[in-house]
Amino acid sequence: MRLLPIAGLVFLAAFSSAGVLKVTSGYFSINGQKVFLSGPNIAWQSYGYDFGNGMYDVNGGTLESLLQSVSDSGGNAVRIWIHVEGDNTPQWNSDGFVTGLDNTGTMINDLKRFLDAAQARDIVVIPVLWNAALMRNQNVINLAWDDAKLQSYIDNALIPMVSGLAGHPAIGAWEVMNEPEGSIIPGSHPDPCADTSALAGDGPGWSGANIPMERMLRFLNWQLAAIRDSDPSALRSVSTWSELSGSDTLGRKNYYTDECLERIGGKPGGTVDFYQIHTYSHNGAFNPTSPFKHSGSEFGLNKPLLIGEFSSICGENWSMADLFDHLYYNGYNGGLTWMYSAVTDCGDSQQVQNDGYQHIRNYNDPNNGGLVEFDY
Repeated sequence: MRLLPIAGLVFLAAFSSAGVLKVTSGYFSINGQKVFLSGPNIAWQSYGYDFGNGMYDVNGGTLESLLQSVSDSGGNAVRIWIHVEGDNTPQWNSDGFVTGLDNTGTMINDLKRFLDAAQARDIVVIPVLWNAALMRNQNVINLAWDDAKLQSYIDNALIPMVSGLAGHPAIGAWEVMNEPEGSIIPGSHPDPCADTSALAGDGPGWSGANIPMERMLRFLNWQLAAIRDSDPSALRSVSTWSELSGSDTLGRKNYYTDECLERIGGKPGGTVDFYQIHTYSHNGAFNPTSPFKHSGSEFGLNKPLLIGEFSSICGENWSMADLFDHLYYNGYNGGLTWMYSAVTDCGDSQQVQNDGYQHIRNYNDPNNGGLVEFDY
């Protein structure tokens, strides 16, 4: 939907499921047409403090200007972080139970304002609830260990948030967690879905939260099931730090299959609709199993595959155009660059990222990635 400026206002259509991102026959689609997601990880303007407790009044103008820049460059998707480490939202009581979304009641409206701004620019949004690459708030860690506390988050924050925004066309997908592997503790387990001993030498567990995989999968499965029940039209996902935990063929194991999430977590339907892998070069080279060394089909997955984080500065000297071309023409369903709001380690400048979106904005090959610059 394009901006319609009338006397300084922008009018948007009422919520409708017509423009919601869907999965069709193993690819993303909008209004029945195959699409390829292209855009940035914003991923925050103020880490954990962009939404809730009135913070959108502080950061919303900057966030919306970033959306405009993405749109001007031909991008169609953004990934943005919500609770992050739980310091601003949700609302906690002194015993570590969740009692609400935020202290002042602005959370849903804050998110809606951002989604409205994205819809006006034909951008779909992937809100990311939690960050396991850093997990320093004991209240968040306890959600993975204590079922009653996890259920308090689901009942008093997650369900009201997803239900309150259900059907908004700009919601591309709800992502429960960024890189769960950062907060697991590698170890053996009789169930192969929870046995992470094969990852012991690969780096998982760097946050020090030391959550066993069986507890992490339960944490994810319960929230994925609640999202499905609260908005059946919304897609759901979890992002992996590497293909090593996201593929049975090129990795150690895919821990996020329907079988693993449902058997370990216990909630039917608490699954993902697409897979998401992050990949960066290390010491100037990609892993031999990196998505940029293989086609999407080689990962042996039965759902769409989004490369949710990558960059050219940590991209084995590939140009941004070459990185996007590889994804578009080799069986992937989208690529999101890191990171748009600031230059960080392995983060490209906005200009470099914009050049990538510009490079593919006019692509529309249904035999490859599909339509890039779409309206909804």
